[in-house]
Amino acid sequence: MLTRTSIALTLAAASAVAAPATAPSSASSASASSASSTAGTGILTADGFTNQKWLDAFHKAKEVVGGLSFDQKINFTDLRGFSVNTPYGGCAGITFPLPSAGINQGICFADGPTGVRQTRYSTQFPAEVTAAATWDRDLIHERALAIGKEYAEVGAQVPLSIVVGPMGRSVYGGRIWEGFSSEPYLAGEAVRLTVDGFQKEGVTGLVKHFYGNEQEYLRQGLADTGYIAGPLDHIIDSIIDQATARELYIAPFAEAVRAGAGGIMCSYNKLNGTAACENKELLIDILKEELAFPGFVVTDWYAGHTTLGGALNGTDYVEASEPSVNLFGAKLAPAVQNGSVPEALLDDKIVRMLVPYFALNQSSLPAVDYDRYVASQETANTARKVAEEGITLLKNNRTSNLGLPLCKPKDLILVGSAAAPSRYGILGNVPIIAGTPSLIVEGFLGDGFGSGTSEEPYAVDPLSAFTARGRQEKRPVVVDGYYYDDPHVGVVPNAVRSNTSILDEKLLYADATMVFVNAIGAEGYDRVNLTLGNNGDNLINYVADRHNNTIVVITAPGPVDMSQWIDHVNVTAVLFTYFSGQEGGTAMARVAFGDVNPSGKLPFTIAKNISDYDQNAIYHGNYVVNPTTNFTEGVFIDYKWFEKQGIEPLFEFGYGKSYTTFNVSGLSLYQNKKANPPAIRETKEKFFINGKEASGLYDYVYTVKTTVKNTGSVDGAEVAQLYLTFPDSTPNKMPVHNLRGFAKPYLKAGESQDVYFNLRNKDLTVWSVEKQGWIIPSGEFKVSVGTSSRNLPLSKTFSY
Repeated sequence: MLTRTSIALTLAAASAVAAPATAPSSASSASASSASSTAGTGILTADGFTNQKWLDAFHKAKEVVGGLSFDQKINFTDLRGFSVNTPYGGCAGITFPLPSAGINQGICFADGPTGVRQTRYSTQFPAEVTAAATWDRDLIHERALAIGKEYAEVGAQVPLSIVVGPMGRSVYGGRIWEGFSSEPYLAGEAVRLTVDGFQKEGVTGLVKHFYGNEQEYLRQGLADTGYIAGPLDHIIDSIIDQATARELYIAPFAEAVRAGAGGIMCSYNKLNGTAACENKELLIDILKEELAFPGFVVTDWYAGHTTLGGALNGTDYVEASEPSVNLFGAKLAPAVQNGSVPEALLDDKIVRMLVPYFALNQSSLPAVDYDRYVASQETANTARKVAEEGITLLKNNRTSNLGLPLCKPKDLILVGSAAAPSRYGILGNVPIIAGTPSLIVEGFLGDGFGSGTSEEPYAVDPLSAFTARGRQEKRPVVVDGYYYDDPHVGVVPNAVRSNTSILDEKLLYADATMVFVNAIGAEGYDRVNLTLGNNGDNLINYVADRHNNTIVVITAPGPVDMSQWIDHVNVTAVLFTYFSGQEGGTAMARVAFGDVNPSGKLPFTIAKNISDYDQNAIYHGNYVVNPTTNFTEGVFIDYKWFEKQGIEPLFEFGYGKSYTTFNVSGLSLYQNKKANPPAIRETKEKFFINGKEASGLYDYVYTVKTTVKNTGSVDGAEVAQLYLTFPDSTPNKMPVHNLRGFAKPYLKAGESQDVYFNLRNKDLTVWSVEKQGWIIPSGEFKVSVGTSSRNLPLSKTFSY
């Protein structure tokens, strides 16, 4: 178990002399004495940098900070929030200007994960969970480049946009849609690519929420709201042991740091008794020292609690909307002046903000302007592609006239309010009360609610998209929401709750009926059930009882309960679209009509019955002093939970159907040792083989090859997936299958392609509490390859 730690730093160590301000000729010439004098304090030094541009940025930052007055330093730590930054448009927070560093407006922090928030002039992209469902590294990176480009064009240097916490411990978590996946390897790959994409566009890859914030209820200590800070002793305390923390919750953050992330946001919750944003073991010992993080740590809004607790234990900046509650700035000054906080530590906070600013050349970005129109056809195309590739075909009883793709039906009926334009708009930033029943929203949803959402310049709802798709064939005509020409396409909102006679009449003549349903996810509250909104289950059954070709289209943040209708003989197909952004309707239509062959795979597990999920993975207890949630399930979440419990899911992790068929064959494995340097700075993680400390934790050691063939008649893409089984000697109880690789080739009908998976030393390790480092267990490993976590026909073994 992670131990509680003191908030005190050794003053002598924290105030030690830092590295010289003049940059050496290469990264390898950093001062060893400087590094040793600041060891354990979290103060950034020149040692370990592998990237010359970032090393140069460090020395420039040191030089700038060395020339600042005390007042300038203090002012720069005082982030201003929404209520005081009106000259700067939609910045969620902004620093004071620092002209000597070329920062004339301040550094702008901006929401959110699906695009630039607080403006309707940027693209609304599909959510991270949708991006993860593509299992397409190139497309995930393209999405990041596109989002980063728009942030850069509005002048926002620090997007608060990359989420790997929550991980999705519980399917009821309100914000699971903001993150990529509950599988740390998939989330780690996605965050690595996203950080790289953002920073290639010149904006800081800030990753949040570090870590253990796996539920919304009591995240800030008040039972009746998710946004206002309550008493510290009422904040939920996540009790997580070391191995679980390292192997699951910290793992994606470690990949983000290796990719060069310039910022980390600490989370609301307490962690093993200490507030995450005042947790020295977390922010200094692990993040800044062991992982060698070169950037800054900022709190979530109101997640700071005390000036000294934050300043001494790793927090560099505190976010709050009102200056009166900001714990740094003016409140930090007396603590530095009386010696409670060493001035070297104050300097380090500013250096850490300036390093990514200089390394990414952010002085070249335009002035902040949220009225600047940055959306483009190019970014809209990227949004559409992510939505299309993310859509997951879960069921398809395909015959000549039934199921998907649609075969130019003369009469197509769209049923359900989720097909129509949203009644409240996609943004939907309405007050949300923690613990209340799930929201019901009528209309198409591009994303969820809260700070993770973004506005859209337009939204293509399914009704509009299917209308446009029909018009390409010059056939439909709209009259009062119904189509009376060929093919007939109509929307019947709230069919079960209102006049069903119109729907009954239409169903008599329809060749296909598509039922659009949704569920909501939002910041500030957790899902209290997994049912569909607007009587969705009843609506599906009502239609299926009357029509033999009922196609269900689900928009949701995560798993939903399908038990009431999934086995209905007339439900011929099911599409899961997650949150698909402004182009969602277009993507749905293109997949339904066969313009795009679906290739999405589930980034989570869908159960047969809601009781199959771990019901203890979220705290629903009373509002009491020191509420705790014990992560006793360890690393066994999502598909690993189902495996351990011997429960067969409805649809397993990694599952998704296609309009064609594929075969995976010919597995081979061979040693292939190859260096794998970090993007910015070498970590200090310990690594052991056969009990002896080793180097090259992230180096490649094995390559696995297999062949994927399209055995059908339709062009399409398949995701080959590699899972690792650890030896019986492994000290930690490990899941049977652990994702360690994936590849997604696009293949023409009849075409085959070899795909390769590269395994790193890190992929073969588990965390050793005894060694306080990573170890490769001795014994026999097994690699299994297939197309989902439960369809793994190929395997090979090797030993250490």
